[in-house]
Amino acid sequence: MSDSTSPEPDGSQAETASQAGATVLVEPTEAEVQQERQDLAGVVGSPWSRGLRLVGLVAVVVLLGMRQGLSMLVVVAAIVIMIFLHELGHFIMARRAGMLVTEFFIGFGPRIFSFRRGETEYGLKVIPAGAYVKIIGMSNMEEVDPALESRTYRQKSCSQRVGVAVAGSTMHFLIAFVLLFIQFAFIGGPDGGRWQVGELTEGGAAQQAGVLTGDEVVGFNGSEISSFDEFRTQVSAADAGKVDFEVVRDGERVIIPIDLSTRVKIIGTVGEDIDVLDNGDQILVGGSPTNGAAAAAGLIEGSTLVQVNGVDVNSLDQVKSAMADSADGEFTLTTQSPDGVSTTATIDLGSEVATTQPTAFVGVGQQAVLETQSVPAAAWSTVTTFSRTAQASIVGVGKFFWPPNIYEFVSSTLTGDAPEDSTTTATAAEDTPAGASANRPISIIGVAMLGRDLSSENISNLIQFLALLNIFIGIFNLIPLLPFDGGHVVIALYERFQEKRKRTDQRYLADVSRMAPVVYVVISVLAVVGILAMFLDITKGVSM
Repeated sequence: MSDSTSPEPDGSQAETASQAGATVLVEPTEAEVQQERQDLAGVVGSPWSRGLRLVGLVAVVVLLGMRQGLSMLVVVAAIVIMIFLHELGHFIMARRAGMLVTEFFIGFGPRIFSFRRGETEYGLKVIPAGAYVKIIGMSNMEEVDPALESRTYRQKSCSQRVGVAVAGSTMHFLIAFVLLFIQFAFIGGPDGGRWQVGELTEGGAAQQAGVLTGDEVVGFNGSEISSFDEFRTQVSAADAGKVDFEVVRDGERVIIPIDLSTRVKIIGTVGEDIDVLDNGDQILVGGSPTNGAAAAAGLIEGSTLVQVNGVDVNSLDQVKSAMADSADGEFTLTTQSPDGVSTTATIDLGSEVATTQPTAFVGVGQQAVLETQSVPAAAWSTVTTFSRTAQASIVGVGKFFWPPNIYEFVSSTLTGDAPEDSTTTATAAEDTPAGASANRPISIIGVAMLGRDLSSENISNLIQFLALLNIFIGIFNLIPLLPFDGGHVVIALYERFQEKRKRTDQRYLADVSRMAPVVYVVISVLAVVGILAMFLDITKGVSM
């Protein structure tokens, strides 16, 4: 909803300016129409300027698709639709309550095109970063034509005002329910007791043995496997050599003999580790975080490792020995491509580095097996998932606005403090710099990047992500502070309380100007955190 802040000379008690009955609308004079056109010339622009804005917007969309792929466009479109439906909720409830809605726009900034239907102007603006609905008379600070006072937001009943305020979040919750039900009933949700191969390490044992993406893993070395954690435990306890890897492929059990690779990890102090593999034929670079220091240095997974710190290496023991000569946390890795081109990457993993002892390694990543449910079961899963996510969102919003957390986030981002880490234990994948974004605020850019990555895996992940995102945004918008929708709910309830206390039928209007300092603080905090989160999303990347 849009909230105007032009001052009004009267006090907090409002006096209805129009009597019951039809509202008389006065046609503007030709001079007034011409003056309005001049005032809007810089915003609306000529047909040529509006055309250029449209071309610019299309060019940005095309460039985004070329750089980030179709999945990013799908996610961005989904977010824009989600925001549109939020504002549509406000619009519908405002119209039902008889409020005057003068504008309904998608985007911000200069407009590309608009049209008027009845009392409302609809249109598209050049920056598709949101949407808004403008309802007249949102507070006592907005001046309104006395002839239109009866149609202002502030003159409607408490239930009508609350209905308009919560309509946006209600739309988010409805969207989440629909998406979750579609996922569980028609697309399939993750089956916690089953998993399949989601990715294969380049040059790893599984890839060399012929394991395929999508194989459902059911056994390892003669033992049944029911979870990825159980699989990792058994692999870590295994010795290098040949083992049986049992999968379900095309509905049939298949046993694949695998010669286990051996792996050491190069551990730094910045929350990032690098895998080095020995597959029996050569030493290879294994996995590392997509947005980490190794990737930024140009290290490519699956390339042959030929030198460490300028020393030739042909075994993992030689890798460990050469790494011992590293100065602080900086070292060099020289790799060779299949066509014989050598590349040296200088990598800095913090204040020091160390290596783990060699352990067995298969080289598979997990991906959930999707299973659809009956309609009653899907409905129940929808309710329970919604409930868990709503509770987690409430806790997350509380943590977000807890002053020590805001201070820690801002100070650590500005000073560039690295996450606490050591070289005594390997860093879990979920705690890498990219994965650490799950424990910090992320911007709309980060949300789009997360959605892109999830949609590239399967549509079920994207559907669930959008559902959970809608739940969080719905909760976030109900924060009982202006300028959030929850702030308008609190004001409406406060005004109703005052009317009951005074035992009067006359509308009581809270003096919103007294809340201006709080509004400015909230907006300032959101702006600072948003800008810093955007910076981290772009420079560090994001991950679940």
